[in-house]
Parts: sequence; C-alpha cells; structure tokens
Amino acid sequence: MAAVFAGFVIGYAYSLLFTAFASVMLVGARSRVPYLAKAIAPNINAVMLAVPVSIVAFLGWTLLGLILGLLYKGATDNLAGEGLGSPNWPFTLGVLLTGAAFLAVVAYAWRRLPWQVLVLTAAFVGLFGWAMPYLAEVGE
Repeated sequence: MAAVFAGFVIGYAYSLLFTAFASVMLVGARSRVPYLAKAIAPNINAVMLAVPVSIVAFLGWTLLGLILGLLYKGATDNLAGEGLGSPNWPFTLGVLLTGAAFLAVVAYAWRRLPWQVLVLTAAFVGLFGWAMPYLAEVGE
C-alpha cells in the first residue's frame, strides 16, 4: 500500500511541475498551431490557463502514479535487485526507457526537442524512477 500512496504523492508533485510548463507551452504554441488558436482565446494568458491544465494534470498524473505504484509493488515482489541507484533496478530501468521512448517520439514528430520537454521528461524519470521507489521504501 505504501508503494501506491508513494505513486500518488509523486504523481501530484509531478502534476504541479507539469502544470507550470504545459500552461506556458500551450500559450506559446497558440500562435503556431491552428487548433490551439481556435481552442484558446487570445486574451487568455498562462496563469489563466493553469487552472484547467492543473485539473487535468492532477487527475492524469496521480492516476498514472497510482498505476506506477502498483507496478513498483509488483516489481519488488517478483523482480529482485538493487541497482542504478534505486531499490529496484528493473522498475527504474523501465521508467528510464519509457522516458527515452517518449523523447524519441517527440523528436520524430516535432523534428526538435524543446527544452521544456527535456526538463519534464527528466523530472518524470527522476521522480517516478528514483524518488517514488525510495518514498515507497520509507513508507514500509
């Protein structure tokens, strides 16, 4: 149960960071993306957009945190081994590979990697890959 709660807490922490970066990125992309120009009114700034983004981010990232907490619990029960600076190296390696795959997809789709995407991906890997396992271990 500690792993699931740790996933929820880390998901909430990540949702706060995600809200800040996503709001600014959406407002910045509004002038380049026709769909965003229609969906986001021109008089809405990043602070005003942060409220709906935070609601969606909270729901999505905490749900993902709960799922990753369950996966971590399963990994600790079935896949042994400390390594990579984590209490369970297979889980951390899975999160690290997920982050790398996401960056590959973004680089292929957008033909570039914005620094905000790099920061968010590094935070995802750091929080879910390393902080969540240690938080779960403290909770047990």
